[in-house]
Amino acid sequence: MTKEDTTYTYRAGKKVPLEKEEDQFVVRALPEDLEEMGISDAERVSSRSSKVTTRAGDLEQLMSMTRHIAPTHHAYRVAETGEEFLISDRIIVTFREPLPAEDVDAFAGKYGLLRLKSYSDRDHLFQLTDGTGMNPVKLVVKLMEQEPAVETADHDLNRRMATYDFEVPRDPAYSLQWHLHTRFSGRSFDPRSSSMCEDAWRILGSFGSGSVVVGVTDDGCRLDHADFDSPEKFAGWGYFRGTTLVKEINIGADPSEMYTRGDDHGTSCCGVIAAEADSALTVGAAPGCRLLPIKWEVDDSGYLLISDDKVMTALSYLADKVDVLSNSWGSSPTLDFAPAVVRLIGDLSRAGGRRGRGIVFVWAAGNANCPVNHTGSMEVPFTDGWVIRPDGSPLWVGVDTARRFENQLVGIPGVMIVAALSSMAQRSHYSNYGSGISITAPTSNLHSYYRLTLQGLGITTASGERIPVTEEFGGTSSAAPLVAGIAALVISANPDLSALEVVSILKRTASKDLNLGGYSRTPPASFDPDTSWDVSPIPPFDRGDFVDVGDPAGSWSPWFGHGRVDAARAVAEALRLRGEGRDKVFKQARTPDLPIPDNDPEGVRDSISFSEAANLSRARVTVDISHSFIGDLRLTLIAPSGKFVVIHERNGGGSDDIRATFDPMTTPALASLAGQFVQGDWTLLVQDLAARDTGRLNRWELEIEGEKAGSVTLEDAPAATIPDNDPSGIVAAISTTDPGRVRDLEVYVDITHGFIGDLEVTLISPAGTAVPLHLREGMATDNIIKSYTSATTPDLQKLRGQQVRGAWRLKVADLARSDVGKLNRWGLRIAKEAEA
Repeated sequence: MTKEDTTYTYRAGKKVPLEKEEDQFVVRALPEDLEEMGISDAERVSSRSSKVTTRAGDLEQLMSMTRHIAPTHHAYRVAETGEEFLISDRIIVTFREPLPAEDVDAFAGKYGLLRLKSYSDRDHLFQLTDGTGMNPVKLVVKLMEQEPAVETADHDLNRRMATYDFEVPRDPAYSLQWHLHTRFSGRSFDPRSSSMCEDAWRILGSFGSGSVVVGVTDDGCRLDHADFDSPEKFAGWGYFRGTTLVKEINIGADPSEMYTRGDDHGTSCCGVIAAEADSALTVGAAPGCRLLPIKWEVDDSGYLLISDDKVMTALSYLADKVDVLSNSWGSSPTLDFAPAVVRLIGDLSRAGGRRGRGIVFVWAAGNANCPVNHTGSMEVPFTDGWVIRPDGSPLWVGVDTARRFENQLVGIPGVMIVAALSSMAQRSHYSNYGSGISITAPTSNLHSYYRLTLQGLGITTASGERIPVTEEFGGTSSAAPLVAGIAALVISANPDLSALEVVSILKRTASKDLNLGGYSRTPPASFDPDTSWDVSPIPPFDRGDFVDVGDPAGSWSPWFGHGRVDAARAVAEALRLRGEGRDKVFKQARTPDLPIPDNDPEGVRDSISFSEAANLSRARVTVDISHSFIGDLRLTLIAPSGKFVVIHERNGGGSDDIRATFDPMTTPALASLAGQFVQGDWTLLVQDLAARDTGRLNRWELEIEGEKAGSVTLEDAPAATIPDNDPSGIVAAISTTDPGRVRDLEVYVDITHGFIGDLEVTLISPAGTAVPLHLREGMATDNIIKSYTSATTPDLQKLRGQQVRGAWRLKVADLARSDVGKLNRWGLRIAKEAEA
């Protein structure tokens, strides 16, 4: 960049150095108009302007040509950040004092401007003309530096803004994690096998709540792995030394003891559950939730050393610390425990856990291609038939068989036993089956006896080894933690659910659209000419069809349980249940008969206003739109809070018209609106995002179900100075005598401060529960003027169920020197639980 290419202008009163693009310019014309002039490399940057890219040597000649048809300017970037700075031929001027109209007109005449709009008696929009005699960059500088009547002069910038929609994880291995999304492509992938976690994150509006904890009992976890490196990712940890459980709070507890080189199973399980979405390596089902791993001791052959006493010890420790407990271990043909263990698991599933609403226990079904719980007359293999000799070579010794298979976890209501589903949406060959299977989840595929090559992808997740990612994790060992992570998402969506309700939701929403095909029997080999021993799956479990067994959760398959876990449907159902039992319906319709601007992202908006103080449980949108190519259209519903849901995203191709109803069943994203305040303006935004075809918004209707008369608004304007570098800070209080319990709440703060990275802001409920809202984020940014909701600040969910009545306090503390500020005002909007 040469010195001649560097200039400056002003933005919001501050000097902004610019760099002129050597091969680009901006012209007030659309790409299709420029194409008629032979200019093809143009991209639209506003409703009326385009940015043209050309060879540097042709720039001035091309600009000279376009100046004959429309205002044309050089393209610039901000020198410091590289952001595009798309000037137009318009400027916004704010005068120091209100001016009479004749003085404003005189100002315009002085600089060759046309006044286009007056926003107030001080703020005006002007357009440059040929008589201005300078480009907009120079004019803004002249007005800021030489015109005493002007307070600020700004460019009416063209800006291309990103929507604050859900952002897909950017972790390098995420594209390979077919079990979380449907964007993977390949001959070995059937989209029906995906758990739909990406869609669930969109519906939830987050990656899960940090207040939800998943326990994992396994061979340990590498705590310093890059996929678990955020502060407080681990709610705790512990490892067995003999019969003693050494916990992180014990003197001498050593975090390095949580991982032994080569024992990577537990690290991978933790990765499947909750590896973070932080652009590091891999992503788990519930990246925003926390982990609490417990390490069993491991023998030289890789077997976990577990006793009834150790299980009791681990469960007693975890009893009030986790919401979900994942266990990818067991044995066939028998998995039994002392009665005290079975009773404790049952008790904890009903009333244990962090929330006192029970722990969801998730157990791997096993990888022996045998029944989980069955007694019959057939000899059924439960080993793979191979042993490894001391030199590392395999030797076929034949399978071990049994007639009786027993698993004492079967029948415990809060326990889910998880089978394996291949990436072909087909039962994984090795997966145990039959009575006791609750659900299936995507994982790897492999022939149980290593005698046939089968299609199927492995699971990409965290590994504790030198290469910190594996693409070959699998078995029911991977299926179980995936279900555990999805259970954590369900609890994030609705913390009021009991463990038994979570289990019910996962079963009822599971997908039954699966490949019901089986596999060929093991072929004979020279070392094993008679393979009549290969009998699995045995009757009555030899087919995967879903049948009615009288279960309230729906039909059941001996291979898949109630189906393939579906995170999106489960989260949507959890959100819906947050509003169950409400019988108030609010319904309004509008007939705006508005034209939809063609190929214009500004679109057309129409609003419906509700005056009722209520909390939404379900929304239904009906639209009547005439349009000749609905694949051009995007429809977005925007709540009064600003939260939005896209209900139609350019699908339907060349079909005519949209006359349809969107509800949480057809459009699961609508479930993310559960808990929103009904009162206010609800807006339908209709955008046509491609050229030629046109249409009209004829009519639309919004129907909302929810609880009426359930909110309290509290406000305070203390205008209190925040003491500098003083951890005691200031505490402002608002009291209410309003009865009831908190269902949800929104906190608004207005703080003036020159360096918000100094500040900690904490809300304290009447019960004394402290919820951090701002923890020294933002560095040198000025001021905190924002709202906090349970969607943006999940820890606010801790306040659900607490009494509304009492003193609500806001503590603001400045923890560093120099910068000062004050708490101007703050407030609460509390949605109350429905009365019994």
